[in-house]
Amino acid sequence: MNATPDPFAAKRAQMRDEFFQKLFLLGGFPGATDTYKRTMWAAVPDIAVQQACYALTMRKGLPELGANQQLIMAGHEAMLAQWFYRPLRRSDIELARRWFRERAKVRAFPEEVWDLILAKAERDEVYLPIDIWGFPGGQTFLVGAPCLVFEGPGGAISYLEPAMCRYFAPIIQATKARLMQLATPRDAEFGLRSAPVEVCHLILLLARFVGGRGRLTSNDTAEFMYPELFQSIGTIGHELMCAGQSFERSLADAEYEMMDRYVTKMGTASLLCDLVDAETVGLENALRVMRAHPETDRVGVRVDSGNIAAQCVLYFRKMREAGISPRMIVFEDEVTPESVRQVYEYFRQQTGEEPTLLFPGAGGYWWRLVHRDTVSAAFKRTATQDRPNVKFSNSPGKETLGGYLRVYGKDDTMIVADASESIDAEPLLVRLVHQGRIVYQESFLAQAERADRTWNRYVRLELSPQVTEWMQRFRQMRREAMAAAKTRLGNSD
Repeated sequence: MNATPDPFAAKRAQMRDEFFQKLFLLGGFPGATDTYKRTMWAAVPDIAVQQACYALTMRKGLPELGANQQLIMAGHEAMLAQWFYRPLRRSDIELARRWFRERAKVRAFPEEVWDLILAKAERDEVYLPIDIWGFPGGQTFLVGAPCLVFEGPGGAISYLEPAMCRYFAPIIQATKARLMQLATPRDAEFGLRSAPVEVCHLILLLARFVGGRGRLTSNDTAEFMYPELFQSIGTIGHELMCAGQSFERSLADAEYEMMDRYVTKMGTASLLCDLVDAETVGLENALRVMRAHPETDRVGVRVDSGNIAAQCVLYFRKMREAGISPRMIVFEDEVTPESVRQVYEYFRQQTGEEPTLLFPGAGGYWWRLVHRDTVSAAFKRTATQDRPNVKFSNSPGKETLGGYLRVYGKDDTMIVADASESIDAEPLLVRLVHQGRIVYQESFLAQAERADRTWNRYVRLELSPQVTEWMQRFRQMRREAMAAAKTRLGNSD
């Protein structure tokens, strides 16, 4: 028997393609990088075209309970689309060459790098001769381990830095989703209005699913585009509750009318009880509505201001005293995993029961700390030709590792090694991009399952014998260079 064709499939496919196209370089113009990439590689063209390796590393973990220096990989689909969703165009590169030679304030263009890239191109389609390795989606990894590794002409890889550093956002989001999942079995909603733009919201929704299987959202577009992942959720807003107000009637009556009309029409609701006062008028009206609609038990309440924990207990007790069957109590007001745990514990202490009917709404939490400095995302060169490269630092945790880096897992340990080494452990990096073409194709469900398997698996980070030797030699060279400079400067203390 033939399945009925999906009438939404064509539009859905078009919207997904448009979504990732929006993330691609604006107009295919190869200017989506820092200006100094042009000046730097124009100055040393011989170095610019040499084979090199770069690594993206998250140097700090989330400052949240339970994170324990762990992060979850997510975002490949969106982040790689920035440079690799479709090929560049020869005509766009030549236009950029002319602009940067003739009109830009900084007149520099790394001719040799782009000539090398164009020489490898077929006709007008230009793929960057770059390979990218990284943790697959859902993989839990430790702070300090390179999470993506880039190999190819160094001057070309260098262009990717601003775009690839943006991995901080989906990685943070996926990790936050896991922390929320550990705090509550309920799916804390990810609302739409706090997103700077809708595209950002979709990127981070997908990452949240990978990290903690979060499905609920008020973003209707997300549900249409990914119905297998997301479920829309909506109820009463303050705007509806205000609509019945006038100077000719009491505020209590106006509130009750809107509650009752909504439930009569929809049959289900989380009644918003704080328009006048959640602990008096709103409480009374919510109980009235529940009694007036014995035909449904899908009418609960929503509290989002004041003492949230106390209000959850108050509503629970008043519903029980009124003989009303247990109902869902949604609590909001910028909840975090920590505040969810506090509300749950207070509920247990005051009622002696498990908070099975308490449902957190956590819109603001998903955007908190979502910026690069939270995890200190760093994109650094680790090798040129057959030479390891290291960036030193006077700040702890900012020294980089040298080599064509790979990461392995053995027991509870992650091992950072050079690609030339034979390591008796499980290879954890997979190829994401091959010669400028995205080759990583994995369902979001498979990625979410990996997050389930790997969370709390690794607790230690070690360096392989080769990387250890290189780092020891570089550190000794640094000490010697510093000592010699101090002597020349007359600063031997």
